[in-house]
Amino acid sequence: MLENFELAVALPNGAFKRRLLSSAIVAASLIMLGSAPVAWAAEEPAEEPAAATTAANAEEVPVEAEDSLPEDAAAPAAENDSAVAEVSNVQQLGRVVVTSRNKEEKAQSVPLPVSVLGSKQLERDGTITVDDLTRKAPGLTATTPNARRTGISIRGIGKASGNDSMEAAVGLIVDGVPLTHVGMSYQDFTDLDRVEILRGPQGTLLGKNTTMGALNYVSKAPSFSPQSNLEVETGQHDALKLKASGSNALVEDVLAYRASFHLDTQDGDLKNINEEGETYHERNRYAARVQLQLNATDNFTARLNLDTAEVKENSNTKPWMEDPETFANGVSRTASNGRTFTSRLARDYFKGYQPVIGDRAWDEIDIGQAKPLITENNGQALTLDWDVGSVSLTSITAHRDFLFDAKNDSDQTKFDINRGGNLVNHKQVSQEFRVTSNDVRKVDYQAGVYLLHSETDSNSRTLYGEDAGAFYATNAQYTTLNTAADLHFLQDSLDNVYQSTRIKPETDSAAVFGQIDWHITEKGTLTLGLRNTEEEKSSSTNKTATFYDGSPLASTGNATADAIRTAQLGSVYGFVDGEDIDDSSISWLASPSYQLTDDVMLYASVAEGEKSGSVQFSTTGVPQNVDPEQSFDIELGFKSLLLNQNLMLNVNFYQTVVKDYQATTSIVDSTSSTGYSSVLGNIPEIRARGVEIEGAYAITAALSVNFAAAYNRAIYTDWATATCPAEIPTSVAPVCDNTGKQIVGAPKWTGILGVDYHAPLPVAGLGLHAYLNSVVRSEQNLEAQLSQYGFQPGYGLLDGGIGLTGKFDGEYEVTLIGKNILDKQYTTSINNFTNSAPVGYDGIGARRYVGLALKASF
Repeated sequence: MLENFELAVALPNGAFKRRLLSSAIVAASLIMLGSAPVAWAAEEPAEEPAAATTAANAEEVPVEAEDSLPEDAAAPAAENDSAVAEVSNVQQLGRVVVTSRNKEEKAQSVPLPVSVLGSKQLERDGTITVDDLTRKAPGLTATTPNARRTGISIRGIGKASGNDSMEAAVGLIVDGVPLTHVGMSYQDFTDLDRVEILRGPQGTLLGKNTTMGALNYVSKAPSFSPQSNLEVETGQHDALKLKASGSNALVEDVLAYRASFHLDTQDGDLKNINEEGETYHERNRYAARVQLQLNATDNFTARLNLDTAEVKENSNTKPWMEDPETFANGVSRTASNGRTFTSRLARDYFKGYQPVIGDRAWDEIDIGQAKPLITENNGQALTLDWDVGSVSLTSITAHRDFLFDAKNDSDQTKFDINRGGNLVNHKQVSQEFRVTSNDVRKVDYQAGVYLLHSETDSNSRTLYGEDAGAFYATNAQYTTLNTAADLHFLQDSLDNVYQSTRIKPETDSAAVFGQIDWHITEKGTLTLGLRNTEEEKSSSTNKTATFYDGSPLASTGNATADAIRTAQLGSVYGFVDGEDIDDSSISWLASPSYQLTDDVMLYASVAEGEKSGSVQFSTTGVPQNVDPEQSFDIELGFKSLLLNQNLMLNVNFYQTVVKDYQATTSIVDSTSSTGYSSVLGNIPEIRARGVEIEGAYAITAALSVNFAAAYNRAIYTDWATATCPAEIPTSVAPVCDNTGKQIVGAPKWTGILGVDYHAPLPVAGLGLHAYLNSVVRSEQNLEAQLSQYGFQPGYGLLDGGIGLTGKFDGEYEVTLIGKNILDKQYTTSINNFTNSAPVGYDGIGARRYVGLALKASF
């Protein structure tokens, strides 16, 4: 019966392939156009106008020192020190231009901890997902089991709770547009100029306010001269990956386009032993982007940005790793309540079935009722820039929508027990206006307005099957009905019962912000920023239970069977309006900096940010809002270029205190038998304190290394009423004191090391290119309540590649690529056991992959 569980929003058969084919045809046509002259363009391609050779084409430093030049920039005067300047010494570092503060400036001059990854390194390492970024920047971690449960953390703070009403502590910005649902980060980002990772509260400049930082993605800009790039890769697990992009002028010096397309398919590394077959933990996704840039006049430009991305893959699984027989105090879980995942399946109804638990779960899965997870992202944005002399005006108008559709096999067995998952539709419309001073003066300034409307329709659905009653019944209920005469009542208790819990949060946000740079002396600058945000939030919930065809539930005719159903469905409360939030918040920044020498800058910053509260409901439908989350952050560091600018060394010390941290916790509840109840609420206080080191060393013109390290002591400074982990029954301890413990998902130590080598070969036109990248993380607890089963031991990941480069009417490279070369088994999230599930590794990392890639640029 469960195989018929479909929803209208699911794509019809073949729709994915049709969209894929049409997008590929459009992208291929535009790419071909990019490699050939345009009929109405000039016979000889003109030099790039200044608007197309800005920081949007900047490169990172390092891995390759020449990467600090844009790929198609015209050579300006030698004294020009911008990102498009010629570099006479390829070993010199530090000329990377970023726009994380809405203006072009060298990353080494920004008085904030910012990590920058440019297009050369992103493309070389295949860095296309948020999870890939965590191997490049200190302090950045991510949990990515699926779109809805994605969590991005900086310094261990910010992990999401899989709640569609909550805002992220770490913002995501793509081409100037903040993405307000964390699921929007679950896609492949390609054809990028760079990614900037900003640590600390944001909001006095960057769109939506955040408490811990932001990831700022910048796409490559349209070019007014022909560009074509193609990359094809094949490898293990029948992998096929395709990246293509093209750019050219449509009207010389006036109108240009850029189009890109990305395809990523790969069988999974988990074999499904169910008769349904296939593999899980696979990849099946595509993305496309088209940009048009209009240079209407010398001082007015407009850029239209259209993008789409889709994921449709068998990834909805969490390998079962352990089903403890006893609680922490030694009491048998079976003797206590007769209900564990293993003991339920040991009932004779299931005829000796052995679930996949333990070491087998790294390679196998047993899934019979699931459908592929679907994630869709679409966006349209129009950016207008007008230089009116003393100031520049910017407008960014954007619309985005996001779809997530999960039909999970919740029990991960061959039986017809239940399928469940969320259907999420999210839409947002945003408008940003900015004014920026142009000339360097005693006080430079920026000011702006940011407006946002977002709305979400999230429906958590569960459809029970004919085997559900035998699984969810208590021992006594099972014994009563497990007879030849009453077995059909056991099956009828939950068969075809459909439960839905729907929420509809909406947000209206309006903010004014500004920031000034006061150049007190020639070398000393004081940066001050302020933001005021006004927000209105509302939500409603509606929990219902019917048969799948929508008809009302009717009694089975057996009291025991009805009791099984009632216990499993819980409170069915119908429609409830939430308690609206109408609140304001202030964010601010004060950051002095001093240019000690031309190559050494000292800086400090003090900042405060706030993440909005959330309209929430208890499990019985009672409004139960979550308070705002406030962060207070101190940064102190220096940025330097040493050894004749061959060594870049940046060091940053920090302390971040977050009050009313939004997470699951326990609160006093006089109606509860223990005096407490567990809710999504506020932890009184947490603190992260540590040091981050980033650097690069150009040893020779051919050999360079980049490195990073972080020590992060992130603890709960006040969490005396924490929800206890499942292994500690409430009868033993109604609450646990986690004060002083390391924060969930926060390794104390992180180390990153990369080596890059490229040199010419004796054969004319050929070169050798080799690289290695590694990241090492210390032990961390990944379970939300710090369970003893939640520890991920320390581990390291190693990626690398070796290839040949050549130039024959274009640039070519053939590279043998390896990811997770040592085949390390690890996870980024752990779910503790419940009465109906074992300990699950929710977010296992990809296993070893070896592939061969061909890259060409024309």
